[in-house]
Amino acid sequence: MSRLVWAGSTRWRVSRHGLVLAGDAGDGALLEHPRAEQLPDLLADTPSAEQLAERLGEPRPRELVTELVDTGLLIDLDATTPGSAPVARKRAVTVTRSGMEFTGIERPARWIHQHLRWVWASLPGRLLLGLVVLGGVVALLQGRPAGPSVSTHPWVDALLGLAISWLASAAHELAHAVALVGYGRRPRRAGFGFYWGGISFYVDSTEALTLPRRARVTQALVGLGVDLVTTSVLAITAALVTSPVLVYAVAWRVAVLGALGIMMNLLPILQVDGHWALADYLDEPDLAARARAALGRALRHQPTGGPRWLVGYGAASLLGGLAALAVGVWVWWSAAGDLATALFTGNPAEILVGLVLVGPITTSLVISLLGLILDLLPGEPADDRSASVVASGS
Repeated sequence: MSRLVWAGSTRWRVSRHGLVLAGDAGDGALLEHPRAEQLPDLLADTPSAEQLAERLGEPRPRELVTELVDTGLLIDLDATTPGSAPVARKRAVTVTRSGMEFTGIERPARWIHQHLRWVWASLPGRLLLGLVVLGGVVALLQGRPAGPSVSTHPWVDALLGLAISWLASAAHELAHAVALVGYGRRPRRAGFGFYWGGISFYVDSTEALTLPRRARVTQALVGLGVDLVTTSVLAITAALVTSPVLVYAVAWRVAVLGALGIMMNLLPILQVDGHWALADYLDEPDLAARARAALGRALRHQPTGGPRWLVGYGAASLLGGLAALAVGVWVWWSAAGDLATALFTGNPAEILVGLVLVGPITTSLVISLLGLILDLLPGEPADDRSASVVASGS
């Protein structure tokens, strides 16, 4: 007979839609069931799978128990007795389908939290950060620095700008890991991947799913705080440095694009940091999916199965996404159009660098437009089951 218990350091919290679960291996899920919030009590005496299914009751009790075991959130003690099987050692570096993933992000995050916490936690540190951000805003409002906007070697401008942008993106993600450490949780994995031709960094923040609401919102937005500082430093550099052209031109260009990224990330209608912060504040773990489903039902003249505001949010996400794409293209061209022109009118090597610069932006734009269009197309009616285990990404 099986005996089921939580796997490792599985954590949970009760949300308005069920039980939010975060697994030891970075697995997250939302358990939707009428008795979901009672699951911790139902597991108190290590029941068998059959007993747990009977205690949960309809709908779909056996399927739910199987899914919880399959996702690694529950384990069978009788199937994992000592010596029954060797424990797989996690690799320090793993090659994924789109890039690389590694463990050990907790160590630098913990070091930063221990030694540099005064920068954001103390009054002098906060005043310093405030002055930097204020200086950055003033520098951006002054406009583009006088002088040439591209150096005599455009490919150097492009590659240096990409490198700085990647470093800033890595710092953004590291901030999420530091916040997790500060709230007593563990960032287990980090990595980078090539998405639509560009490099994207990420940190596994699954354990943030079960934090208190204020902590979840803070953890979702902390990366944007780092972006404010890095963008401000670049803007100040562009304003103060008058030579060489390479320094102030690249600093200004990356600062403007960084400011664009901050505004895009803050928008609660796109599935980025602002959206996750809003979802955490409203305690709607799958806000985007519910809003899209509600909008789709409304467009097909079907009952939405939820509050009216979900339809409005879904529509705002769609229309706002189109507007954000248009504004993003305009700002990008205003900041980097001169560089793109210089690259594509240069030699073959510079044209290749231009493709590296423009390719990810163009591809992401096309994919985003297709995604927004698909949201409008009629599809199959959503599954109205009142019990499910919905996987959550990191």
